Amino acid sequence: MRSSRRILRSSIILVLILLLTSSVIAAFPARQGFVNDFANVLDQRSKAEMQLLGEKLWSEQGIGLAVVTVSTTSPLDPKEYTTALFNEWGVGGPDDSGLIMVLAVAEGAIEVEPGYGLEGVLPDGLVGAVIDQEGMPHFKNQAYGEGLAAMAVAYANILAGEEFEIVEEQEGGSGWFLSFAIFVLIIILMRRQRRYPPGGSGGVGGGGGSGRTVIIPRMPRGGGFGSGGFGGGGSRPSGGFGGGRSGGGGAGRRF
Repeated sequence: MRSSRRILRSSIILVLILLLTSSVIAAFPARQGFVNDFANVLDQRSKAEMQLLGEKLWSEQGIGLAVVTVSTTSPLDPKEYTTALFNEWGVGGPDDSGLIMVLAVAEGAIEVEPGYGLEGVLPDGLVGAVIDQEGMPHFKNQAYGEGLAAMAVAYANILAGEEFEIVEEQEGGSGWFLSFAIFVLIIILMRRQRRYPPGGSGGVGGGGGSGRTVIIPRMPRGGGFGSGGFGGGGSRPSGGFGGGRSGGGGAGRRF
C-alpha cells in the first residue's frame, strides 16, 4: 500500500515537472526579427536604428543580432531565460555567430550573451563594460531604447575590429576628495611662495619654476558607427537565425 502511494506521488510530481517545463518552453514568444519589443518600451528611432544595424551585421558579416524586451522572465531568472531563448531561436546561424540582448522590465535586468563563435571577440569582461558604459546610464532613466541602441552600436564596432575604451570607475567619494586635495595643495603652495619668493634662498624649483600636471579622467566615448565600419564579406541571406548556439557566457546587470 505504501509502495503504491509512493509511486503515485512520484508520478504526480513527474507530471507537474513536465507541465511546468512545457509551459516555460511555450512561454517563449515567436521572434519578430532583429528587434523584438515584446514589452513595448522602445522608441521608434531606436528600433529603426537597431533594425538597420541588425540587417547590416547579418548581410556583411553573417552575425545574427537579437534585441529583446520582455515584461518579465518569470518563472526563469533573466540569465536562464536569455540562454534558453538564444538556443530556442538559434540566433546567429550554424556558425554560432549570434548575439542576444534581453531587457526584462519587471526584474530591472539586462543580459547579453554571444554565441560560441563570438566569445573570443566578446569576452565576458568586455561585454559587461559595454553594458556599464553605454547602457546603464540610460536604463537608470528608463530610456531603454537609447541604452540598447548605444550598446548594439558599441558591440558592432567591436566586431568590426575597433577598440572599445574601458573607463575604470572611481571609487565612491574619490571625485570630491581629489578636488579637495588639489585645493589644499594650491593653498600650501601659495603660502610657501610667500615665505620663499622665487630667486631667494629655499625658493621652489629654482631656475624655471615648478610646473604641475593634473590628469583628468576622460569621459566615456559616445557610440556611433560610420559607413564602411563593418567590413566586406559579400551578400548573405536575410534572417539572422537558424541553429546558432549560446556560449553560456556574456554579462548581466541590474538597474
